[in-house]
Amino acid sequence: MTRNQRLRRILTALLAALMLMTACAPAALATSFKATINSSSARVYSSPSTSSKYSLPALKNATVTVTGYAGGWARISYKGNTGYMQIKYLNLTSRIKAYAAKSSNVYKSASSSSSRLGTIPRGCAVYVIGVSGDYCRIQNRSGSVTGYVKSDNLATRSEIEAAYQAWKKAQSASGSSGSSSGSSSGGSSSGSSSSESSVSKIDRVLALAVSLIGRPYALDDDPPSSFNCSSFVEYCMEKYGYSMQGTAASQAGDGRYSKVTSGYQKGDVLCFDTDGDGVCDHTAIYMGNNAFIEASQNAGKVQTNSLTDWYKGHLLWARRPS
Repeated sequence: MTRNQRLRRILTALLAALMLMTACAPAALATSFKATINSSSARVYSSPSTSSKYSLPALKNATVTVTGYAGGWARISYKGNTGYMQIKYLNLTSRIKAYAAKSSNVYKSASSSSSRLGTIPRGCAVYVIGVSGDYCRIQNRSGSVTGYVKSDNLATRSEIEAAYQAWKKAQSASGSSGSSSGSSSGGSSSGSSSSESSVSKIDRVLALAVSLIGRPYALDDDPPSSFNCSSFVEYCMEKYGYSMQGTAASQAGDGRYSKVTSGYQKGDVLCFDTDGDGVCDHTAIYMGNNAFIEASQNAGKVQTNSLTDWYKGHLLWARRPS
């Protein structure tokens, strides 16, 4: 089993546990958030059932506070009253950024029997605007496309990071002893050969990256035939012993590697926030002399690029392989 497969298995297990909580424990989901009512057919009930006492009609576009949700129902506060409303009648007032935990179909409505709009790949960022049963209502960044994805196929950044940390702990416990070459007889010559080995490994990473220039960009990637930004970094780095799995966000947060904010060196993994929300959504490999190599969604291929003012303005930091 590859490292990626282990990570995905842990992530899937974590999400399954979270979704079980959603289905079974309304009290555990008491964090409140605002939502708007999207239909004049919505009603507020005294308990989470349409056979319970009907409290009052809810006006379309009214804003309510959601204090919990489970089983397709939301517990809400509305004009001083508390009651229950079906989740499908609510839209979040603020979009929530999430990531695909695995390649997922996007449907026109909240059912796998509805028409399929397309597929989002593992690691792709989407924006959740509502919930309908077992599905999340999502948009792309511009809001020009709206569809539905199974809720348990999505993860927030914090969930991805938690799964990643759990995976790292499992890797450590499984016994990678990490013995380093040349540890038995120290001395300056040992340190020198280690440094030379490190430099040559980075050179090989860059040589591999350059050999892939022109390969197509694909959100639903299939390395080495096609890449998205993070899978390109992962593929090139892992070939020479640097573990860089996951999304752009998890690569940017990988504490095993030093965070670098200036004086970039060739082989550094550059971490960009292209949409200004404070979260890394694009990674690339620095080549030196103000140049980097990336799998570019805009260009539709692997290409070299330069740290222009725009890229410098959106560069969060780099991670230095070690």
